[in-house]
Amino acid sequence: MQGVLPSGHTIAVKKLFEQFEILDKNFACEIACLVGVKHKNTVRFLGYCSETQHVMRLYEGRSVWADVRQRLLCFEYLPKGCLADYLSDASCRLQWTTCYQIIKGICEGIHYLHQQRIIHMDLNPQNVLLDNNMVPRIADFGLSRRLSGSQSRAITDHKLGKHCLQAGG
Repeated sequence: MQGVLPSGHTIAVKKLFEQFEILDKNFACEIACLVGVKHKNTVRFLGYCSETQHVMRLYEGRSVWADVRQRLLCFEYLPKGCLADYLSDASCRLQWTTCYQIIKGICEGIHYLHQQRIIHMDLNPQNVLLDNNMVPRIADFGLSRRLSGSQSRAITDHKLGKHCLQAGG
């Protein structure tokens, strides 16, 4: 969804849904990756909101207290949408020079992330956004991992939305 700042600038707002519980540790990991990422081929992270309200809900006919979380991530708005829209639309063929610049930009963005010891782990056309000049920006760091100083790789086990990270030598 979109939002508008008091300055008039349009931003993109991503609301995180908890289909399976998004652990605080995973949310903190995503924020840590986003805060440290600053490159022309990565989406610019502007901030976040995380709020938990303690509310009364009906559960099996009884009133119980429940924690209701709201988590929002704010990013720069990229008006051209995602790369997938251009790959699947036969009527909107991109020029070879544009395709090359997009491929090169994605490679430069991934190279930067790897230099920062960040593994994206969900790179696909839906997670590459395009600005007005068709410059690609890597987005959606929800599955990304930052390697510690002693790690050279991340091994994950993906089960029902939960991710287990093991250190690699």
